[in-house]
Amino acid sequence: MTLPKRITGWSELEARDREGLREIGTVVTIGVFDGLHRGHQRLLLAAFRLAAASGLERLHVGFDPHPDLLLHGSLPPRLLDDGEMALRLASVGVGHVVNLPFDEAMRQTPWEEFMKRLVAGSGARSLVLSPESAFGRDRLGTLPLIRSWGGRRGLQVHPVAEARAGGTAISSTRIRAAIAVGDLAGAAQMLGRPHAVTGRLSGTTLRLEGHPAGFALPPAGEYRLRLGRAARAEGR
Repeated sequence: MTLPKRITGWSELEARDREGLREIGTVVTIGVFDGLHRGHQRLLLAAFRLAAASGLERLHVGFDPHPDLLLHGSLPPRLLDDGEMALRLASVGVGHVVNLPFDEAMRQTPWEEFMKRLVAGSGARSLVLSPESAFGRDRLGTLPLIRSWGGRRGLQVHPVAEARAGGTAISSTRIRAAIAVGDLAGAAQMLGRPHAVTGRLSGTTLRLEGHPAGFALPPAGEYRLRLGRAARAEGR
C-alpha cells in the first residue's frame, strides 16, 4: 500500500513542483480528523468515490499543531497512532496529505481568503464537507457560504450528512469523553473500531507512546485487552 505524500505548509503546497497535481485537479477534504471516527470515514469514503468517478486526485488538508493548542492551551489526548492514521487514509485513496500551520495568522485569516488560497494551491475541483464545517476567522465560513462561493467559481461543494450515535452527532470530543469514563464500548461504536493505543512491550511492562499529549485512556481499572503488532507500512 502506498502511503499518502506529505505536504507541509503553504510554501510546499504552492510550490512549482505541485503544478502537475493542480493540472489534474483534486477532491479535497478538510479537518483534523484526529480519530478517523465514523463521521470522518463517511466523508473520506464519499470523497474517494467522487475522485474515482471523476479521475481526480485525493487530497486531505489537516492542521498542525492541533488547533486546541492555540485555542485552549493544550493538546487533546490522542485517539490514533500516526502509522495507523497514514494506513487508514491510504486505504480510502488519499494520495496527498497537507498539514497547514494552525497559528495566530491562520486563526485570523478570513474564510474567503483561506478558501481562495487553498483552492488555488491544491487544484481543488470539489470539496467534500460536513454540515458543521466552518473555517476562517470566527469560524464564519460555513457550508452555505462556501457552497455559494464555490458555485460562482465552478467549484463543486458536496455536503455529507453527519454520522450519529445515540441520536447525537459523533465527534472526537464525545469519543474522548466516553473513554475518560471507561465507556469503551460507546467509544468503539463511534470510532467504528475498538480504541487502540501503541507502546513498547518490555518484559511484562507496556510503555505507552503517543507523546506529547499521550493517548486517551480510561480510568484505572481492569480491562480486557487484545495485544498485537502496531500497524505500520511495509518497510517501517
